[in-house]
Amino acid sequence: MTSKSQHLVKCITPIALLCLAASCATTINESATTTIASAQQEATQITVDLTLTRDELLAQMLQSINKLSDAMQKADRKAATLELEQITLLSSAVRPEILQVSDQLAADFDRVVALAQSSVERNRPADADKALRFLPLVIESLKNF
Repeated sequence: MTSKSQHLVKCITPIALLCLAASCATTINESATTTIASAQQEATQITVDLTLTRDELLAQMLQSINKLSDAMQKADRKAATLELEQITLLSSAVRPEILQVSDQLAADFDRVVALAQSSVERNRPADADKALRFLPLVIESLKNF
């Protein structure tokens, strides 16, 4: 290839690429009708009875973690998400009382909640099983205080 033809190729290549890129432009048709499918979601109100004692709240939390574990084993993401919301509410209600008793137990309790969260957020059913196994240990330790 001569230097003249090399120069010609160098000049034409950017122009060809520019034309090629311009031909790939997206055209939006504003007059086209658009339909949006609206998904109806059931609004489930999750509440916690704050008149319950610490032990009653922890018993409810244990039931919720058990349901979470079952839902994760069945790959029922909707039920697992609802149970996780319940667990989060219960944990925020009972954690201050645990913190008053022991910093270490509060850290262990936080680990149980983190396992429940990671089971849903990262799709890890084994984490839900671990939370189900560890929460009774925290509950039993609280009885010593």
